Amino acid sequence: MSMPCPRSSSTLGRWPAFRVPAEDGPGAVVVYRNLDGEYGTDYLLTHPGRSYAEQIASWDGDFSGTGLTWHELIRIADSPSLADEGVQDTATRFLLLLPLLTDPDVPETASARLIAALTAVGAPQDTASIAAEHLLAHLTRRSRHDPTWASPLSGS
Repeated sequence: MSMPCPRSSSTLGRWPAFRVPAEDGPGAVVVYRNLDGEYGTDYLLTHPGRSYAEQIASWDGDFSGTGLTWHELIRIADSPSLADEGVQDTATRFLLLLPLLTDPDVPETASARLIAALTAVGAPQDTASIAAEHLLAHLTRRSRHDPTWASPLSGS
């Protein structure tokens, strides 16, 4: 699935995009920018009844944006909209949205949920728990950057 580049009106290239529509609430679109000089991932939130998507985060070597809480991530992952085109498998939906997790307080069941998703998409069972542990540790300890913060080094 692809969609026009969200950052420009150029029709020269198209980027791979994965739609994660949700029933009764916001869904998401994950866009992988893969052109020379334009690498990264954009995370867009879609709202029922709106004709546009709102960028909530991006990954350009470092995460920036608001991300999702554990509850928000699970709600979108577990409520596919069967009436809309997009990724319907809940394990795949969960893994596509996982980089958006900015919630430092995930439930104890998070590791089991991640292990189940990883093995559902083909990860070896003997390494899935180690991978899940590392992913959750990284995501829940991610430093957050607010672009409105002034740096004492910039003279602001």
